[in-house]
Amino acid sequence: MKSLFTLEELDEMKAADAEIEATFRLTNEDIRRSREADTAALLDRLPPEKKRIAAKQRAYRDANREEIAAKQRAYYEANRDKIIAKQRAYREAKREGNHVPISQPHKETD
Repeated sequence: MKSLFTLEELDEMKAADAEIEATFRLTNEDIRRSREADTAALLDRLPPEKKRIAAKQRAYRDANREEIAAKQRAYYEANRDKIIAKQRAYREAKREGNHVPISQPHKETD
């Protein structure tokens, strides 16, 4: 198969790639902006009714952030032993190659 580029062009591309890799660094701010853009793009594709619901849910979460976090902490503390056991079983199964997502537990067979 014939190459699309000459050897000189390939060498130039390798040099350019190496230069980019040596100088390119993502900052936390770059990552945050990227995530915001991704979220905005996803919301733009939603139908109007789902956009309205998503905006309402976002507003609720923003307004009640501390209360939600307190409920989550209380739930974790109340169910800590169960949660830890489930995580331990998940890691053990994954280590043994019997990986099943937590959301889809093993089904008992007769």
